Amino acid sequence: MQNGECPWAAFLDEVMASNSKHYLWLKALSYLEYIGYRKMVKALGYEGDKGVVHHLTDEIQHSYMLGELADKYYGEHADDSGFGDAFRQIAETYFQAIDQCIHETLLSSVGKDESYLCYLLVSYIIEKRAMKVYPQYLSRLKDAPSKYTVQKIIRDESEHLNYLENKIQALPQFSDISRQKLLDFEDEKFSTMLGSLRERFVGLSLAS
Repeated sequence: MQNGECPWAAFLDEVMASNSKHYLWLKALSYLEYIGYRKMVKALGYEGDKGVVHHLTDEIQHSYMLGELADKYYGEHADDSGFGDAFRQIAETYFQAIDQCIHETLLSSVGKDESYLCYLLVSYIIEKRAMKVYPQYLSRLKDAPSKYTVQKIIRDESEHLNYLENKIQALPQFSDISRQKLLDFEDEKFSTMLGSLRERFVGLSLAS
């Protein structure tokens, strides 16, 4: 295991055993959804198809829902373990690494950096991760309202992934891109992000 990595299942078990860590985890998820929304707004113009608009709307809604979940059920832990700049930077670093990798992949494979194709590939990689994270998180939840929220997010993310896969398969440029290489890269960066979050937990001495 590389330095800074943390096994996903062990990380999630650790988060679920601590209210303060659970709060920060939900805030991290909320912020990641917000970053996705923000990058989509920057990458795509006003003239988008219905699938893009639907995806954009869902991302900002997910960010709000997860943030509300954190504040409603674990907000009492916010004063001594607030979601500050250090946590935001961890999420930003993860997303920026994937974004940069996609940009470089497009330049080397198709000879130019197309914003729409970049949106498709970055979103595809992130949605593949989401469909691993949210179902495993849901399986550990006991509270019904929390489960309803995460179930709704899973349904939306599944729709997004189907939409993205259909779009990507119809693009001849994608044949030049190694899908598995991108997924492996994301897996490495996701593990690094978990390790960084865990280091912040330790630094804050969070126990309950």
